Amino acid sequence: MPPASATPPGPAGADARAVNILLVDDDRTSLLAMEQCLEQLGHRVHTAGNGAEAFALLRENPGMADLVMTDRTMPVMDGLGLTRRLKREPQTRHMPVIILTGAADSEDVSAGIEAGAFYYLTKPPVEKVVASVVNSAIREVARQRKLRADLAGHQQAFRFMQAVKFRLRRPEEVEPVVSMLASMQDTPDRAIQGIYELVQNAVEHGVLRFGFQEKARLMMQGQWQQALAERSQEARFAESWVEAAAIRRQDGIYISVADNGPGFDWRPYLTADPSRAAASCGRGISRAANFAFDRLSFDKTGNKAIGFIAQERDVKW
Repeated sequence: MPPASATPPGPAGADARAVNILLVDDDRTSLLAMEQCLEQLGHRVHTAGNGAEAFALLRENPGMADLVMTDRTMPVMDGLGLTRRLKREPQTRHMPVIILTGAADSEDVSAGIEAGAFYYLTKPPVEKVVASVVNSAIREVARQRKLRADLAGHQQAFRFMQAVKFRLRRPEEVEPVVSMLASMQDTPDRAIQGIYELVQNAVEHGVLRFGFQEKARLMMQGQWQQALAERSQEARFAESWVEAAAIRRQDGIYISVADNGPGFDWRPYLTADPSRAAASCGRGISRAANFAFDRLSFDKTGNKAIGFIAQERDVKW
């Protein structure tokens, strides 16, 4: 079924760039309809008829796509199986996967989120929602690439550091701090996204007091980045802060992120929640817990998070 039209076809948006999308669906009608929608949004689309075909294409040429949009139910390999396979491969594990589903069953959605799905879209998706989700995935790709590029610049020096602490409060300070904290890890590529989620959450919610509903609304309206920049300049938040630290111990690296904000109820966000599968935000902490850290805990008020990454040990023969 074609995407429901809420707005006239237009470009991908001022805050997005044209990207390569691998679209996967065994239903030819749905495939062509979504392909047309994505192309009208300004993107380049490659197609595959099932998960196995898509995985083979990406394994042969991982650079062919910036993100994957896949149907949930397909023969040979379904969308959930494809997501799991992509997240196991070093060359595709950071690629956002958007899953299209006809029915948002809670257990199925939970399985998809735990497998690493970036977003769930219920068919037929509204074109405006498709544009918002794809733009969000594009920003995620760009941010990860920048973080990994920054990481390469100082990883060698930071690998020998025993402890480090930073104090920050502005959104533009998050990425430099995160890349330096990740540089202490034996596997920085695994850790960097989880550290980013914790520090970003502390700045957005602890310092700038954005709530989940407000952020989701601003993101859907395409006003999130502007609102973030404007609020960070307000004098009423001048005394707010985030402290991000890392300490190396014998068993591994401990990452601590604390803020002096009002705190929040972290419990619903620590695990995959189907009710947030179609939300434009609210999955970062769950992704950090499932994919970045060996252990993640919060204090009672939600003002402090501690992530642990076990030390890799050399195998002695």
